[in-house]
Amino acid sequence: MIKRCPQHGLFRGEHCHCGSAGQVLLDETKTEQLGRLVAGSLRHFPADLGLEMDSHGWVDLAKLGEVVASRHRWAGKDLIIALIQSDSKQRYEISGDRVRARYGHSVDVDLDHPENKSPLLYYGASEEEADRILEIGIKPASQRYVHLSGTAEKAWHVATFRTGNPKVIQVDAAAAQNAGVRMMRVSDDIVISETIPSIYLSLLASRNIFRQDKP
Repeated sequence: MIKRCPQHGLFRGEHCHCGSAGQVLLDETKTEQLGRLVAGSLRHFPADLGLEMDSHGWVDLAKLGEVVASRHRWAGKDLIIALIQSDSKQRYEISGDRVRARYGHSVDVDLDHPENKSPLLYYGASEEEADRILEIGIKPASQRYVHLSGTAEKAWHVATFRTGNPKVIQVDAAAAQNAGVRMMRVSDDIVISETIPSIYLSLLASRNIFRQDKP
């Protein structure tokens, strides 16, 4: 659900952090419908919808608004902006009259986000995946880039959606980048990367997963 607080602007959920119930812009169902269409448009099948995407993933915001409105009469450019500005996961960004997904592409794009500065990063996997990854490295599967987490705890949490026995692989990002592996910071929690050779990977002991960033 997307709402607008008269004091703090757009937010998701029932109440703003100030306690205001706010004004409803989109209910849960319409927020999900719009989110799915925007994700497909900017990550997976822009050409199928008549959108021209440049090499860095940008499309015309007004044109995307027209595409959305042609499928949902209640939607358009203004609600796309509201969807993006209220998204705590920072999945999309707007620059002038253009919009793009920050990560998650299956189409071929060459993203140009800032270089990662974190020396260590983390990747969550099942036990079976972890064994294979430690042998062959981390490679993009259905997406253009590998998605890494900034903390072991976050990587573990992501992996719980795929397995009941998550494992966390620690990535020596500093060494990998020094060797030429391109890694980019796309949000507060996510770094995307090209293929990471196994030499830069190690399995993090379970007892250490929730000890990151603690004295």
